[in-house]
Amino acid sequence: METMDKRSLRRTMRTLLDSLPAERFAEAGRIVAASLMREERYRAARIMLAFLPMPREIDTVPLVEAAFSDGKLVGVPRIEGDEIAFVVLDPLWRAWPRDRFGIPEPPVDALSLGIEELASGPTLVVAPGLAFDRSGARLGRGKGYYDRFLASLAARNPAPGALAVIGACLEEQLVDAVPVDGRDRGVDAVLSA
Repeated sequence: METMDKRSLRRTMRTLLDSLPAERFAEAGRIVAASLMREERYRAARIMLAFLPMPREIDTVPLVEAAFSDGKLVGVPRIEGDEIAFVVLDPLWRAWPRDRFGIPEPPVDALSLGIEELASGPTLVVAPGLAFDRSGARLGRGKGYYDRFLASLAARNPAPGALAVIGACLEEQLVDAVPVDGRDRGVDAVLSA
């Protein structure tokens, strides 16, 4: 795919994802979860931050369930104004109401994880994106939530090995080059299926 501006690439990726069958997202989620569980970064992590999938997004439920089984503290995003916070995922999360995007929404009283705790790690962040490239550049949905969150984590100067950021996506979401600017935060590695 040739290099595009962010808006064009987002539009192209949304169209592509809308054309794929639901089974493709589930299948990729199982494969990526299995791959990530073999990674040292996963095994070493005490805390795993993961997103709960919206429709037309890689299924992270297998990974979330595996992290619970492995005794990890699992955090999921909650939008708070213009920022993203991560809250402890309750094992009964499937009963949470869905937001306007179809994502299970954490209750307002869910315990937030502090940025200092997350930066001290070992923490693994599984980041969503509409597109990734092999260098680790990530194209989000355009609100900048993850970019600001990852920048605030990095500003805490985590010790080597305390923080790892992995992008999770379908193979179809890998492109030659993701357009980036100074606000964009990439990932350490991308796992796709």
